[in-house]
Amino acid sequence: MKENAEQLFRASCDNLRWFEENYDRLKRKYDGKWVLIQDRKVVASSRSFKNVITSLKECDRRDAIVEYIQSEQIELIF
Repeated sequence: MKENAEQLFRASCDNLRWFEENYDRLKRKYDGKWVLIQDRKVVASSRSFKNVITSLKECDRRDAIVEYIQSEQIELIF
């Protein structure tokens, strides 16, 4: 059964919310890595974006999200 766009959007939002709520805990384990999140859990991680994207293609989940975790704050200068 194909998922409709609204279901995919909601699932992606749930994954993003979970990521934001758990960022402090996640950065202790995945600092400096890309993470693939689906069903509100990390299912793959790597320092290489390409490796995480390959994992995404293998799981064929359009509702998963990929995010980068960095514990060091970035300064923006305008």
